[in-house]
Amino acid sequence: MKYTLLVIISLFMLTEGYSQVGINILNPDSSAILQLESNKRGLGLSRLTTPQMNAINAPLNGLTIYNTTDSVVEYWNGECWLKAWEPNCYYCDFQMSINHPADTLDRVNMDSVFATITVNHIHGSGSINATWSALPPPGVLITGQGSTTIGTSGTFNIVVKADVFAGSGMVPILITAYCGNQAHFLTYNVYIKPCVEVDVTSDDYNYDVQGRNSTLLPAGVKECVVVNVFSGVTVHSNDPALPSLTVGNLNPLSIVGFLNNGSLLARGGDGGGFLLSTVGGNPGGDGGNALNLTTRTILRNTGQIYAGGGGGGSIGLSYTSPSIPIIGHITLGFGVGGGGGSENGQGGTVPSGGITLGYYRAGTAATSGVNSVPGTGGQIVVPIPITISVATITITPNVIGGNGGGYAQPGTASSLNIHLSVCVSIPIIGTICPINTNLPVPLGGGPGNPGLAVKRNGNPLQGLPDGPYNSFLVKGTVAP
Repeated sequence: MKYTLLVIISLFMLTEGYSQVGINILNPDSSAILQLESNKRGLGLSRLTTPQMNAINAPLNGLTIYNTTDSVVEYWNGECWLKAWEPNCYYCDFQMSINHPADTLDRVNMDSVFATITVNHIHGSGSINATWSALPPPGVLITGQGSTTIGTSGTFNIVVKADVFAGSGMVPILITAYCGNQAHFLTYNVYIKPCVEVDVTSDDYNYDVQGRNSTLLPAGVKECVVVNVFSGVTVHSNDPALPSLTVGNLNPLSIVGFLNNGSLLARGGDGGGFLLSTVGGNPGGDGGNALNLTTRTILRNTGQIYAGGGGGGSIGLSYTSPSIPIIGHITLGFGVGGGGGSENGQGGTVPSGGITLGYYRAGTAATSGVNSVPGTGGQIVVPIPITISVATITITPNVIGGNGGGYAQPGTASSLNIHLSVCVSIPIIGTICPINTNLPVPLGGGPGNPGLAVKRNGNPLQGLPDGPYNSFLVKGTVAP
């Protein structure tokens, strides 16, 4: 037999001495005024939306409904509507969400990622306070943007930043927000993709990062690369036209982290040489560059980056005198080579196939290594007496080749000053000196220029601003 709840309650109220009602149960529990029993059906409360619930006029204390907006049972406690678990009207409740819970940080396209956390206050009063915790790899920085103390609603960002030198791997970040006794938790997982690591562990020449490691770094591919020159390792250049180390043929949008704990020593320019057919001199050769960039780079330098020194200039003179009585013409030649620049620049000599002047002194080569000593120019400074038949020739030369420059320094110019006297002893007449003159001074070879410590080629460089340097760590100019 079916009865509506209203009929049941009415019968209960009209039945004298009967204090309990049971539906589908003959003997209700003594503690229950109304007990329902069923294994197929439940109690259906009034189903109201939040606006409908709030529109109830003067609700009865204890009035209970099912809130279809929040999908929860709520009741009126005489002051406010409470969800079934809320202890009072001031109990703080809120919602927290994240726009995307996972990211990958590749450090090539960007060096940071972030997620936005949204917090909404849905019940009670009091501020909502948020925080986060994580154990990131070394060098990974986690920061917040925006206020993490929220009154009613708001957002803030969790930012994860990692440059090329930072560690890699998964970084789980636990985000916690609390208000009163209520707490919510979210996770933000960031995977930091590892960079390709290139280690230079032994001395080398003209090191091309991409070319030497083409299997790991295919030409033209956009990559994150960390280059580590180990302590005690020296990377030289055996040609001033080639840098000691170049990043090579990477995609120009790649990013390189360069850890230099060793020495990059650019080749010095060679000293100027000389030929008999040359009147004047040849300039010294230019020094080489230590580091050549082909993409954006972050530099951390605890070693040495030295630009090659310029070579010294050469100078020489070929002279034929006017006809002298009895002996005719005198032909003389003088030449000196320039010194080589640091490091390992070669002294100027007579090039292969050249004809040495009557008097020639080659320049010396520079030594190698961090403490390279530049070469010196050749010199002819000792008076030279020559006797030919009845003639006495005295040559007083001061011919000096240009010295090579130290690291990041230009070479020096050459100079020449020669005094020539020719005296002839003629019977009866005596001794006459038809020639007593300074020989013409030719234009000597100029000095070679130094190379660059770093040639950027228009690529951004962090860690070493543009400009000249002369320190133990860097010698030379960082130039665009």
